[in-house]
Amino acid sequence: MHRLSIVAIALAACALQPAQAAGSDAPAVVTILEGSATVIRGTSKLGAAEGVRLQPNDLIETEKDTYAQLEYADGTRLDLGPTTRLQLNYPSEVSGDRPALYLLSGWIKLSLPQAKGSRAAAFSSVVFDGIDLGGVVLVHIDARGGALFVEQGKARLANRHGKPFAVPPLNSDDFVSVTKDGHTTRDARPSKEFVDQMPRAFRDSIPSRLARYREHEVAPRALGEFSYAEVEPWINAEVAVRRQFVHAWRTRADDPAFRLELTGKLSLHPEWGPVLFPELYAPKPAAEMMGPPWPLPQPGPAPR
Repeated sequence: MHRLSIVAIALAACALQPAQAAGSDAPAVVTILEGSATVIRGTSKLGAAEGVRLQPNDLIETEKDTYAQLEYADGTRLDLGPTTRLQLNYPSEVSGDRPALYLLSGWIKLSLPQAKGSRAAAFSSVVFDGIDLGGVVLVHIDARGGALFVEQGKARLANRHGKPFAVPPLNSDDFVSVTKDGHTTRDARPSKEFVDQMPRAFRDSIPSRLARYREHEVAPRALGEFSYAEVEPWINAEVAVRRQFVHAWRTRADDPAFRLELTGKLSLHPEWGPVLFPELYAPKPAAEMMGPPWPLPQPGPAPR
């Protein structure tokens, strides 16, 4: 398992390039949206809607009580629960420095087609990586840690930090929870807390709605540029993920309010230093580094 060493993802980043698979050039389509969701693409904030195409490296955030379903042409589906932050890419195998999805927080349900010979999918989070996924997998990430439930199919976990997990490959009905300090619990069924908190829509099997949008593309609604507060969780995410945004969002540092926030919290994202204070990082002139080409005069004895 390749670590996020830059995440991208994901989910995950940076020069994070999209993980590719057969058919992965087809974008994800929002086929269900109950509630509100926003998309960060470049330096723009967009309003999601049913029929909108989402692109690799888009950041998606759902609001409270929101449910969204994304579908791909090959049958892959990605369900998002409320208050979820995700960096999107095609759900394919790990490639380079990042898997295809990076879940910063919230809920996802990844349903993979059972096509013969299809390549396993992967995702990443701040808590663990999920690799060799097949079937239907539910994942929840919050401030305390994360949990994964294999509704059907298979999965393997890889630790993001420290020593590898002592967790064997998972199969249908297996459930694993992992705390931020790495404590791992495995069970043959999901915990009551997981079931109680799971988005209600995740319990249902919803027929595909992709056909109705195949020839009907909806443009996302432009909402202007995002504020610092709206992307702060990404700017201050783990180093492997947040580094990509220094390049992608450097023009936002020209906005006085955005720059003030970046500068005041620079200790949380020091990689922004060269953007905010380039003069401090400029190379010194060669002559200054080498010193003067002749000996400096030495002071003589003090006059009596």
